[in-house]
Amino acid sequence: MKTSANGLFFLCIYVMHFVSLASAAQDVSYYELDIWHYDWLILFFLFLSLVLISTYKKGFIRALANMLYGKKYSFHELKSALEDIDMGIWELDMNKGTLNVNKRWACMLGYDPEEIKPHISFWNKLTHPDDWKNLFFNNSHENQGIHNNFRNEIRMLAKHGVWKWIVVNGTVVSRDARGSPVKIIGTQVDIDHIKKAEKEIAHSEHKFRTLFHSANDSIFIQDMHMNILDLNDAACKCLGYSREKLLGKKLLEITSQEFLLKEQEMQSKLLKNRYSFYETCYICNDGAILPVEVSSRIIYYENSQAILSIAKDISRRKRVESALNESENKFRYIFDNVNDEIFMQDMKYNFLEVNSVACQRLGYTKEELLKLRPEDIETPDNSPLIKSRMTAINHFKHGIFESEHLRRDGTTYPVELSISIVKLDGKKRILTIARDITERKEAEAAVRKHEIEKEMILDGMEEHVVYHDTDMKILWANQAACSFFSKDRSTVIGNQCHEIWTLGIDSNGKDSIMQANIHGISREIERTTPDGRIWSVKGYPLKGPRGDINGGIIVTLDITERKKAQEQIQKFNRELLKINEELQSVDRIKNEFLANLGHELRTPLSSIIGYSELLDSLTLGELNEVQKKASESIYRNAERLRSLIDSLLYLSYVNSGKIEYNFELMHIGSAIDEAIARVAGELEDKGITVDKKISHEISFMKAEPAKIQELLHNILDNAIKFSNKNGKIEIDAHLEEEENTLKIEISDYGIGIPYDKVNNLFTLFHQVDGSMSRRHGGTGVGLYICKNIVAAHNGSIWIVSKEGKGTTVHVSLPLKWKAADRKEYIDLTDN
Repeated sequence: MKTSANGLFFLCIYVMHFVSLASAAQDVSYYELDIWHYDWLILFFLFLSLVLISTYKKGFIRALANMLYGKKYSFHELKSALEDIDMGIWELDMNKGTLNVNKRWACMLGYDPEEIKPHISFWNKLTHPDDWKNLFFNNSHENQGIHNNFRNEIRMLAKHGVWKWIVVNGTVVSRDARGSPVKIIGTQVDIDHIKKAEKEIAHSEHKFRTLFHSANDSIFIQDMHMNILDLNDAACKCLGYSREKLLGKKLLEITSQEFLLKEQEMQSKLLKNRYSFYETCYICNDGAILPVEVSSRIIYYENSQAILSIAKDISRRKRVESALNESENKFRYIFDNVNDEIFMQDMKYNFLEVNSVACQRLGYTKEELLKLRPEDIETPDNSPLIKSRMTAINHFKHGIFESEHLRRDGTTYPVELSISIVKLDGKKRILTIARDITERKEAEAAVRKHEIEKEMILDGMEEHVVYHDTDMKILWANQAACSFFSKDRSTVIGNQCHEIWTLGIDSNGKDSIMQANIHGISREIERTTPDGRIWSVKGYPLKGPRGDINGGIIVTLDITERKKAQEQIQKFNRELLKINEELQSVDRIKNEFLANLGHELRTPLSSIIGYSELLDSLTLGELNEVQKKASESIYRNAERLRSLIDSLLYLSYVNSGKIEYNFELMHIGSAIDEAIARVAGELEDKGITVDKKISHEISFMKAEPAKIQELLHNILDNAIKFSNKNGKIEIDAHLEEEENTLKIEISDYGIGIPYDKVNNLFTLFHQVDGSMSRRHGGTGVGLYICKNIVAAHNGSIWIVSKEGKGTTVHVSLPLKWKAADRKEYIDLTDN
């Protein structure tokens, strides 16, 4: 009885606790309990009640067994005493295989007591095949191992053919000598409704899990220490973490640094108010920042308080908000920085908003301008037009007008007003954009002035100028055209072209010039009038900005005298052509004469030079000093004469285009030495020394040896001529690697050349001063030949000179170049 009292006391306390929770579930702060857990709470209460009853009944069975076997009551006596108890009672005799049950045992399955067969086989027959082996008395080989108290849940077949869940509790009250049960007594309780409740709970749990994991928003369930207990699939997908990685973590660990303080503040608010709503940012697994809107509240989860947090992805909303903010900022930027004045007015013309440009141009602060009316900022002449403008705007919703604005200091400026009626926040507003058109007005005035000046210019022309439209109607004509038509301009304008002007009509009677104009074709024709005058008629189409034809211009000029002059010029040209042909023939004869003369002169000259060399070498006998000097003089002058002849021949070849270059390997040092040897006599006569410096980097190069020697000889010859006695000549040859060129510099310290004469030195037959040719000799062809030789090698030559100080001739030859008349590359660095 003590056990029964304790059980009843516990049951009363549990019922009271359940009632208090059920009442609390209706409160707003326990809203989640009302939605998700209220049904669970009821089912959970039922389940615990059954457990309590079962526990209670186990004690009851023990008491019952003691009463039956301890005090030697018969089962039938006890069965009669307990007939009204709401549970089945049974007794098994394992030796006899008999089964005794009470009325409730039979009624529990829908049978009459008389229908129950008192044998253990009848129980087996009613037991579900899958549960038959779970019955203790069917495990005969384990009977010795049956505990004194046992419990089984089985399905038994009710009379109406439905399987019902039954819990069987039993107690072994006697055993034989081997320890096997002999007498077993127990109870049987219908738990079919509990099984159904458990199934409903499982179904409800499945629905909860389905909704939990199917939600689009991220859902987290945390304990009161903020550790994540559970989360749905959407949370894993949005954040990119696995479920295992997030379980047990705190949301603070994946919260963006800038929102940590806010997150902690919201958690404190949640614990205080049991609810919080805020925005934060989570850090995804890939480092991306995810803005979310979090709704958190305290719930009951698995019999304890927990925190339910639903995080909604608001990244798209944030992008939209950002776009809206950007759009608003752009609007505000344009509103305040556009070069036009902007006014927003209500329908009574009061200013609601103005931009900074309007304030600056009108000279008011924004506060002052908002207190004014439109008539306060327009000139007195334009103020009366405001109402008429607004009447038109109310009718057409938009209009463009011109007016004048009045500044605070009293000055005015022209404006173009673009006025529209717009809707802002559901209300009609007047939007006015005022553009300062001062420059446009000035431009229009300038255009009008230009038109007047153009008319004056066109009226001063002797050409007849007519402007017509695409219908051949004359729009304008200059004074010369009007005089030709013998009409005033006012009577000319508006006429058809062919009515008063026949020069543009061809022999077929068609307006050929005007037709060409309107088809976009410029055309020129000549017409001869009956009086024998010749007229030039030109047509020019006039095109608009888009290329469309707006009309045309016809310009007519009397070219009778010009035609006569052209005929005379053509006659002179024919005569000049004949003279030119004669001169070219003379020039050819001259070149042929020079070539022949050169060859004829070289033949005896070669004999003179040859005999001079024989005399000088004493082959023809010994010579005295006078004879030696005479022989040397003959040789030097003969060489000079040969050089002069070579120059004349070179010029004739250049003029005839027959000059040829044969490039081969040569050494520039040897060429310099030979050039010095050729002028050794002149150097000795004037006592001039030569300082030669040739870089050791220079070896062989590809060039025309004879032409290079001629180049060096001509430069040295000039240096000797214009050097003073006992002077010095310097020769420097080196490589310039950066430019990949060979540089030769020949300097003298003679009389020099005036600065203004240097640029003409390479002109054929040019002499700095005519008197110089008499004092120093020369024909004026040497430097011209040098320039041609250097150009043939794709090089360059120039002179730097200072009068009274001397002259330096610079020659630059490329080491790798492409000849102008050749296709192959020539590498001057080959050796």
